[in-house]
Amino acid sequence: MYLKSLEVQGFKSFPDKTLIRFGDDITAIVGPNGSGKSNISDAILWVMGEQSTKTLRGAKMEDVIFGGTQKRAAVGFAEATLTLDNTDRALAYDSDEVMVTRRYYRSGDSEYYINRQSARLRDIHEMFMDTGLGREGYSNIGQGRIDEILSLKSADRREIFEEAAGISKYRHRKEETERKLAHTEDNLLRIGDKVSELEMQLEPLKVQSEKAKKYLELKEDLLGVEVTVWLDTLEKLSTAAKKAEEDYNSASFVLQQAHDDLNKLYAKSEQMSAELRHKDEELENIRSQVSMLDATHQQMDGQMAVLRGNVQNNEANIKRIEEELQGQEDRSGGIAAQMEQARQRIAQIEESLTEKRAAVNTLQQELTALSANAEGITRQFLDLRTTESN
Repeated sequence: MYLKSLEVQGFKSFPDKTLIRFGDDITAIVGPNGSGKSNISDAILWVMGEQSTKTLRGAKMEDVIFGGTQKRAAVGFAEATLTLDNTDRALAYDSDEVMVTRRYYRSGDSEYYINRQSARLRDIHEMFMDTGLGREGYSNIGQGRIDEILSLKSADRREIFEEAAGISKYRHRKEETERKLAHTEDNLLRIGDKVSELEMQLEPLKVQSEKAKKYLELKEDLLGVEVTVWLDTLEKLSTAAKKAEEDYNSASFVLQQAHDDLNKLYAKSEQMSAELRHKDEELENIRSQVSMLDATHQQMDGQMAVLRGNVQNNEANIKRIEEELQGQEDRSGGIAAQMEQARQRIAQIEESLTEKRAAVNTLQQELTALSANAEGITRQFLDLRTTESN
């Protein structure tokens, strides 16, 4: 097993995606101070699950994300991918190549992947146990780490030696098993206490059980009674529903008839309104004719008055002429003829005046009849409106 490549993006001094390939010809990475050599080592530690910000040379985990410069804006996450050759199956993973990825966001969320499949931090720790690459491994020792190891207590140095000997996995499993056993013993103690408590409650529970059985029997009987009542109620409701449906159909028929009658009344009302308008028009025409006849009658009365005046004048003239003609017999024949013509003209005028008066009387009778007919139609129309509103 050997390291093939390291890909970082947004991690410390690597804002852009950077791929570093490790081959057989690479033995060291050199550079001046501040060039980012230690950031590569920190990225390898970080992707293998390192949680100590002090080890990663920061105050908080957010410090591993590129914070930006005057020319470059800060990024929102840091990501590192470590690719290992596993053809010898040194890692407990069935693949010739193992890619371990860690991603951290400024919100504090972390994501872990093994060969681009989501994984837990615990899965990564267990995979690197006994390989010398884990968080307690000896393959990545930073500056001053050797002095720190030598100054540690014997119990702390023991973890490094166990990792080198390949037994740290078993030690972790042993510790995990001991924790589970202690947890199980605590559960057994609690179960014992629970059993003791339940034994004390056994007799009351027995009484309660008898009551519960009696309750279930009564409840079953009650259920039967409720079903019977429900069926009876259902039958009554069904009968009531049928009667309500029949009443509804009857009411619907009556309502339809009422609608039909109302439509007929509306039609009759429209017809009578039209007849009333027609009668009003005829009455208006008759009134116009009567007005014209009245005007003619007045005109003829005036003419008759003039003619009467003329007749009186003529009669006076006739008397005067008769008196004058007593001694003038030669001229009496012409004067008599003129008098006869005047009398015939007067007779014609009186006959025409009589005819006009008869026509006026006839028109007045027709006007009276039409007025009475119009009043009857109006009364019927008002009665019909009253019936519709009721």
